[in-house]
Amino acid sequence: MEKKIMKVSLKENYKYEIQDKLQVNIKIDENPYGLDLKKVMNMAARKNKKRSFLFVSKLLGKHIALNPKLGILTSSILANSYMDKIYKKHNNIIEKICTSINYHENIDETYEEYEKNPISLNDPTIFIGFAETATALGHGVFSSFKGEHTYIHTTRELIHKKESLISFEEEHSHATSHRFYSIDKNLLNNEKKIVLIDDEITTGKTALNIIKDINSKYARKEYTILTILDWRNHEDRLLYEEFEKKLNIKINVVSLISGSMNVEQNGEINDTAHEYENNKDSEIEIINLFEESHFTPVYYPSLNGKLINHTPYIRQCGRFGISTKDEFSVSDTFKEIGKLLEKKRIGKNTLCLGTEEFMYIPMKISAYMGEGIKYHSTTRSPIYVNGEKSYAIKSKYPHKSLNNNSVENYIYNLHKDAYDDMFLFLERNISEERLEELKSFLKTLPVSKINIIICMGKRSVKTNKLGSYKDDDVTFLLKNINDLVKEQETSEREKLIQSGVHYSEMLPVEYEPSKEYIDLFYKSLDSYSKKVASAVGIVSEKILNKLGKNLVLVSLARAGTPIGVLVRTYMKDVHNIDIPHYSVSIIRGKGIDENAIRYIVESHEGAHIQFIDGWTGKGAITRVLKKAKIDFEKKYGYILDDDLAVLADPAYCVSLCGTREDFLIPSACLNSTVSGLVSRTVHRTDLIGPNDFHGAKYYEELKGTDLSNFYISSVEGEFPKVSNEIMEGLKAEISSPNWSGLKAVEAMAREFNVDDINLIKPGIGETTRVLLRRVPWKILIREESPNLEHILILAKEKNVPVEIYENMSYLCCGIIKNLKGKES
Repeated sequence: MEKKIMKVSLKENYKYEIQDKLQVNIKIDENPYGLDLKKVMNMAARKNKKRSFLFVSKLLGKHIALNPKLGILTSSILANSYMDKIYKKHNNIIEKICTSINYHENIDETYEEYEKNPISLNDPTIFIGFAETATALGHGVFSSFKGEHTYIHTTRELIHKKESLISFEEEHSHATSHRFYSIDKNLLNNEKKIVLIDDEITTGKTALNIIKDINSKYARKEYTILTILDWRNHEDRLLYEEFEKKLNIKINVVSLISGSMNVEQNGEINDTAHEYENNKDSEIEIINLFEESHFTPVYYPSLNGKLINHTPYIRQCGRFGISTKDEFSVSDTFKEIGKLLEKKRIGKNTLCLGTEEFMYIPMKISAYMGEGIKYHSTTRSPIYVNGEKSYAIKSKYPHKSLNNNSVENYIYNLHKDAYDDMFLFLERNISEERLEELKSFLKTLPVSKINIIICMGKRSVKTNKLGSYKDDDVTFLLKNINDLVKEQETSEREKLIQSGVHYSEMLPVEYEPSKEYIDLFYKSLDSYSKKVASAVGIVSEKILNKLGKNLVLVSLARAGTPIGVLVRTYMKDVHNIDIPHYSVSIIRGKGIDENAIRYIVESHEGAHIQFIDGWTGKGAITRVLKKAKIDFEKKYGYILDDDLAVLADPAYCVSLCGTREDFLIPSACLNSTVSGLVSRTVHRTDLIGPNDFHGAKYYEELKGTDLSNFYISSVEGEFPKVSNEIMEGLKAEISSPNWSGLKAVEAMAREFNVDDINLIKPGIGETTRVLLRRVPWKILIREESPNLEHILILAKEKNVPVEIYENMSYLCCGIIKNLKGKES
């Protein structure tokens, strides 16, 4: 029979006594939903000179184990009370949740209803949870809503070289400093509603401290505080009123239970000994979740004393801000992991244990691990242990924090024979040394089987040997798709591109170079090898001057690959430094290969990434890289350097270049046979999975005509001969990028009635490629020049008209034929 929840209006009094030395008296004034205080909280004494007592919640999953679904439903009742009090919208699920809390009944049914019916909230809202106790409570409140909302929680973590948006103190805490790191620097710079969430407020000064700091930088008119318990006395409430008047703001306080309390202490509290159960033969298993990329990493290094920890955090935990869209994107992930871990259980009674601030994700996962699950978390709170039946904390197991060796952590209320097995959830992977220390500690716990669940770490991604370059010269972060895609003829491919098929979803036929092309390559190499060597030296020195030696070269496949190899070779020959070099895919309209960049970031902690390409046309790839930087930071928190380095910049769109002259770079004359026998990069969802690198083919059958390494050694041989030119080039002033190349192309588009600017390919390199693998309409040249001999030969071969066009900084420009027939 369903139990009725009676709204309590009568005042209730409670008294908590600890060792006859500490007495806490509570008077309840408001309990609108009729919650049973004994099912909501208990009392303990804590080791804190500022405050000797602690309200120990039975609903948070912190110090006391609970059904994880009940912890999430507690957040839901807070979310619904917010709608009830602020928007005057009552939801009958409140009464059902109260029944679950008071009688521990119908929890599964109520949880299912909660999941199916997120609350509609039209006002975009920022929900802020307080570390460490209320991180899950706040997250659960946020996840109860649908709409355009954000969640972030404060943290005790110290992020290296990252500024806290706001800073405030928790006055009565054992660890007072709160930090507030957001990937979105403008998170608070708006007029969105702000809701602060904590499990209890006693004086409410912590909430005032954060409101004061927010309002000093990002002023708004209204704030709301959501809390389970509100014990502010008359003086505290008057302080709130004065604070509101002083700042000319309104503060709403919404609580499930409110009243007042007083404390009487007449002696020192002591720990009473409890018997530690040692299971030296406990079986311990490590389960790595991060290899499957269940969660999004945030690449913020943290400080542990003087040590820097580069292991990524989890984006979805909320420490750095997540959106409602982010939250709903992993709802199935929680279920998937829960079902996976359920299979690892060995008994009927299982404890799932979160760690410090990492509470919500373990709680959500454990809710899907079957019946007989209890959940709580480790904590920094130092609390006295007492064996009395009415006391909240009866046992403790101290250990060093996994995030900071100088911080003591505790597991409370873990008793002999209570659990068949345990799942300990770590947000971040830890060192082998720390893991062994953790295992030693876990063997002191009264649980026979313990699983350590590591949710985020550096993936052990395998790279395949690809390409004909020497192994040390470059690693291609590309998936070999040799048996997965077939090349298409130029005319067929051109029609598909212009009909809407993305160019990266197919490959052109890779012909063995003809004698004419080979002759052209040798001739251009003979003419320009010194110029190439000089430009390589200049751009290499600029990179080193800017970033130093702790760097990684990342060339943009495939035109950038030989230039990246040359830059690496120069740095090794001239400066005797061995710089790692990777080649990755970047695609106009799709962006950079994020999996490849993640691999590099995880493999080279703290190193600077320098992107390299061959030349600039109209700056399309430069723009793609700039957008990729923005997107990567928004998603992963990592700031890429989008200052692209190129050999030649006739488009005037980068600052790191060897020259602004438009000249023939020999590697533009040939396709794969001068680029490591690797095709253009491919990205097609039926070929490339969510965790794959972008794809490419490796044309081993063309080894007989491969000139990739010959090209490198030929230019390398010129380095000693061009040292003076390099020094002179470094002394010469170079103007800032003005994007004059793009402006010229836009003028051409208007003059020649070209609707799609991507059909215009300026510069010798791009024009050469148009003639080699596209269907050209016409070639524009600025003036007769011996540098254009190969362009004129190729144009004549293909019967492409050549016209003089002086209004450009490039020596030439290729215009692709519009197969829809719009040229005039």
